[in-house]
Amino acid sequence: MEILPIIFIAFFIAVFFSMLGLGGAIIYTPLFFWLDVPLLTAIPMALLLNMITTASASTTYLKQQLVNKSFAFPMALTAITGALAGSYLAHKIDTRLIIILLSIVLFIAGIRILFFNNIGFSVGRDKKKKILIGSSAAFFIGIISSLVGIGGGTFIVPLLMILGFKTKNAVGTSAFIITFMSFSGFLGYMSFGSRIDLSLLVYAGAAAFIGAQVGSKVIFNRISSHTINRMFAIVLLFIAGKLWYGLL
Repeated sequence: MEILPIIFIAFFIAVFFSMLGLGGAIIYTPLFFWLDVPLLTAIPMALLLNMITTASASTTYLKQQLVNKSFAFPMALTAITGALAGSYLAHKIDTRLIIILLSIVLFIAGIRILFFNNIGFSVGRDKKKKILIGSSAAFFIGIISSLVGIGGGTFIVPLLMILGFKTKNAVGTSAFIITFMSFSGFLGYMSFGSRIDLSLLVYAGAAAFIGAQVGSKVIFNRISSHTINRMFAIVLLFIAGKLWYGLL
């Protein structure tokens, strides 16, 4: 396993995804897989790097009071449970099926960002009902995210906006939830038999942290969020197509 390409990938993806308020696992997983990293190693690596990026962002969002704790804690709890279930299932089903599911998730995420990025409705005003809906949805998002190795932010953020959150609060609360969901998924993979080179994690984690700092402090001010979102969606659709092509 070549360490240098993975370090560069971790850095540049962290730069890009820090501009989106996401962790990057949705891209890390297929790219690591293409570098001949076994899928059940690529996924926990991606989840851990995702956790590093969102944890860093969460500290800032907490200071800015953009994390709605009354939603974040129950949703994080169910997301953790779902992520553990997903990591367990990943060791029980065929790797080919995981790749198919990943490509489908990438395709749906790309289409959502391109055509349905602006959420125009809400589920109502009953807070308890909203928390129940959010927690239930977070459980299933946790399962899928951990099973196929994505962070889940592309689905948690619009879910929170449907629940009535403003964009900044949705991003902040989502980052908090995803931090715990990604880390629990990583721990699940480790406990169920996946193995990762510790030195590789250290180097890739450092690269991801530095890349996130660069992206959030330098590049974000030079590129519009609309342009970034469209670039991201196109990349997702390309990767989804490449995964499908590789299965033919």
